Amino acid sequence: MWREPNLLWNPNVNPWSTPVAVVDTGLASGIRNAAIDRAWLELRANGHGNDTLRLYRSHPTASVGRHQALDRELRLDYCLQHSIEVVRRASSGGALYLDPDQLGFSLIMRRPAAWRELALAQLLARGSAAVAAGLAQLGIAATFKSPNDVEVGGRKIASVFVACHDDAVLLHGSVLLDADIETMLKTLRIPTEKLSPDGLAAARERLTAVNACRVGPLPLAAVTRALTRGIAGHLELNLHAGDNAAPVDAPAPEQLAREQALAQAIRWDDSLDRNLEALVRTAGGTLRARAEFAPLDTRLCGVEFATDAHVEPADFFPALQRALEGLPLEQLSDRIENFAQRHPLDAAGWSITDIEKLLLQLADKRWFAQRSGLGAVQANALMPFAGATGFDSTTMLGKASVMLVPYCAKPAWCAWRQRDGCTECGLCEVGTAYAAARERNLQVTTITNYEHLVTTLAAMKARGVEAYVGMCCSNFFIKRYRAFAEAGVPALLMDISGANCYELQQEEEAYAGTFQAEARLDAELVTQVMKFVPRRLLPAKENHEAAANT
Repeated sequence: MWREPNLLWNPNVNPWSTPVAVVDTGLASGIRNAAIDRAWLELRANGHGNDTLRLYRSHPTASVGRHQALDRELRLDYCLQHSIEVVRRASSGGALYLDPDQLGFSLIMRRPAAWRELALAQLLARGSAAVAAGLAQLGIAATFKSPNDVEVGGRKIASVFVACHDDAVLLHGSVLLDADIETMLKTLRIPTEKLSPDGLAAARERLTAVNACRVGPLPLAAVTRALTRGIAGHLELNLHAGDNAAPVDAPAPEQLAREQALAQAIRWDDSLDRNLEALVRTAGGTLRARAEFAPLDTRLCGVEFATDAHVEPADFFPALQRALEGLPLEQLSDRIENFAQRHPLDAAGWSITDIEKLLLQLADKRWFAQRSGLGAVQANALMPFAGATGFDSTTMLGKASVMLVPYCAKPAWCAWRQRDGCTECGLCEVGTAYAAARERNLQVTTITNYEHLVTTLAAMKARGVEAYVGMCCSNFFIKRYRAFAEAGVPALLMDISGANCYELQQEEEAYAGTFQAEARLDAELVTQVMKFVPRRLLPAKENHEAAANT
């Protein structure tokens, strides 16, 4: 534990204000660090303990946000095989990989008067700016990137999170001293969704670390000192050197057991095929919901939400889940509106309207599955993009005039893999899709790289295409949602299976059109979906050309 009286004195604050103790709890397991954060936050909420700034490091740990589904965020097999602990933070937000080469900090305190009216997004911004101020002490010019990142020259160097409990607040995060990017990519299921916003830069080009920003590596004590000074100065805290006799010397066994149970709280095992799943991408993150419906009527038997977005209060989703249980689908909108009035939502980058879209998408999947005879697994492979229209899937398919097919679903040996077109030779599922489109006079395009997708969508928007059908993997849909949103053309997309660039960490090759592994279309799903696409009547000129080519 380092002590420097001059370091901790802050001339910008009233020396008689409530002091904040600084403690360094050293290197520990992720479970222990998560337990300390949660226990100290609860103590402060109950009026016990002291306001504290804790510095620490973690053994290799996969840290998920309070509302994330483990199976959707982590490669759990890899974590198990490499003894990487899995913990669930008290705060919401996205998943992180933590290791000893990162400096963690947790500021746990009763809300100062100046903080009591701050929204969640403002607290995240204030905390991120405080970390940037600490890095400035090291000569590193860092800036805040909404909603919760700290960047240096466009590269992420730190993340900040917030959890509230009554009048107490936990503002915590981690700063990269060095970056084990290989392990990070293998631990997190879709790590580059947040690390590569333009989809073209490798993860190594989207991350940096303290030691990478300096001529030589810095001692840990120097970084700790700078971070503490920055946080104290920016947040106007009256810090003093605490002793290592923290409010809780060590988490009790029952606290550690509680953390282990919490880590497993949201598990979406695909072995159960009766649940329907939907997702909505927002500026603040991806909202997910999984639901079970009554077999003979329209009641929602149960629903569970998951998200990497930031949200307060902590019990918002559990309370909403209870409010919706057993509800007929026709009453969803009214119930959500009433719930929102009684339970104010504090969210960063999304709103209660997005929850309504998510649940309406689930209801639409239920109705479409019943009409088409699809099971839950196939229905979950459907990814609708409604744009601003609010079309249901049946209406959307009734207006479809274009089909988009990914090149990676064509065999690696196929001469048409990197080209737009298909001979319908019958040796892969792409031919099935082309044939179904041709029978309905749909225009079919093989998307050969990311830029091709963007230009194709822009051209479709320009000529007034009302809707289209397509195929891509769910990871691509989440990460590249911006391209679909900017085009704004309603679509029903079908998830593809098999090898994909995200699991193989070959996204750059995929974007460039040089990905060699083969994905697979579900031919049965394509056939069932295309039954709802009517045969289009071609204009007279096209009819004449079609007849001439027959």
